[in-house]
Amino acid sequence: MMAKRIILNNLPPEIAQRLQDVSFSTLEEVRLRAGKRLALCDGGLNSVLPYVVSQKEIEQTVQIISRSSVYAYIDEITNCFITLEGGHRVGLCGRAVLDGNKIINITQMSGLNFRIARQVKGAADKIMPYITKNSLCNTLIVSPPQCGKTTIIRDVARQLGETFKVSIIDERGEIAAVRGGVAQHDVGEMTDVLDLCPKSIGIPLMLRSMSPDVIITDEIAHTDTEAIHKALSCGVKIIATAHGDSAEQVKRRIKAPSVMEEFNCVITLSRKKGVGTIESITL
Repeated sequence: MMAKRIILNNLPPEIAQRLQDVSFSTLEEVRLRAGKRLALCDGGLNSVLPYVVSQKEIEQTVQIISRSSVYAYIDEITNCFITLEGGHRVGLCGRAVLDGNKIINITQMSGLNFRIARQVKGAADKIMPYITKNSLCNTLIVSPPQCGKTTIIRDVARQLGETFKVSIIDERGEIAAVRGGVAQHDVGEMTDVLDLCPKSIGIPLMLRSMSPDVIITDEIAHTDTEAIHKALSCGVKIIATAHGDSAEQVKRRIKAPSVMEEFNCVITLSRKKGVGTIESITL
């Protein structure tokens, strides 16, 4: 019920009223698109409600979620989202304002996606014995989108953060969901978070400043491999996620065999039997 309250409090009255009777127990997304019907995603299934969202309501919603101070959230906006209380996040779509190849603002908002966050404590229980085998294993969690990677790696951080010094490089702001300097999710008592920082920059920074036992990060790519290699050479363990259908696909895309071979625990997920289905564990 708390998720529903937070989402409805961040919507214009007319739209909130339309969602009063909607169950939020398994709801994943509420989408607003200017000139189109209000859309929901529940259990992976998309549907629409008989209510057309206006451009004015899109603008009103942006003012609500930014507390009427859009520029206070410009760092998040340039990453196409704003984080709400409770770790829920609103994806933003509109006209990108560029400075060279860098987005410096999003204007003329045309679509908003309220993604409902749920911390599932215990989500990583089945894989923790593999991650903690021989003290700690460098671990890569692979899956297509919406298969539970972030939920599981968040719980890995929470569990490891009770014993080890954990540093999270949260480039997309999804693992800890920091709002106003406070992580909206429980990511562990001994966990530090570097929010919205590229991994290639953030990993060396945390190595120098926080002396972590393990670094946890999301969606690694080829551009991150040098920083990951540096962490590994310092004896720091890495636990990361990557988009892909298989570990082999990820290895081909990242094109850094020497780094990929350091991940001595590779876990592949799907949603065949529900979000977070473990397809394979390779040690």
